[in-house]
Amino acid sequence: MSLIIGMMLSVCSLVSNGAPVCRPAAAAPLHDPRPEARQELGRLVAGIQHIERIRAKTPHDAVDRSCVDAKLAEARVGLQIAGDEMSRLDGALAHGDTGEQEYAMRRLRLLTERAHDLTHAAQVCATDELSSIDVTQVDILPPSAQVPNDPFAPFGNQH
Repeated sequence: MSLIIGMMLSVCSLVSNGAPVCRPAAAAPLHDPRPEARQELGRLVAGIQHIERIRAKTPHDAVDRSCVDAKLAEARVGLQIAGDEMSRLDGALAHGDTGEQEYAMRRLRLLTERAHDLTHAAQVCATDELSSIDVTQVDILPPSAQVPNDPFAPFGNQH
């Protein structure tokens, strides 16, 4: 019992009226996430630079260029959001809030993944890569426009 009381006194202090007031010990982070955050930020910048190189090599076709420009704009917005997350991370480190630190790091990782996707999408915009489908078109003919005895007509429409 005295061991438990001793532990409580080491964590809690007594104020003038004799009521114990517990003060949590300052939680030191197990590791500093800032180097990893700076690496994520570096990947975002590298992604933007890659999209800028793709843009420079893109033919001046208006559709291809505007597609790459849209990916570049989104990547730049991601970098601005990453700056906000770096500020959030610094604030969380100052207050010892590990939950907020983890949240900021998770968002930075998601932004980096999105930058990677945008780089790939910009490459698709700039090339005639056929590995993706952009538009699907379906033509629907009214029954009056169908040819009688059409072998391709659905069952029941043959005369």
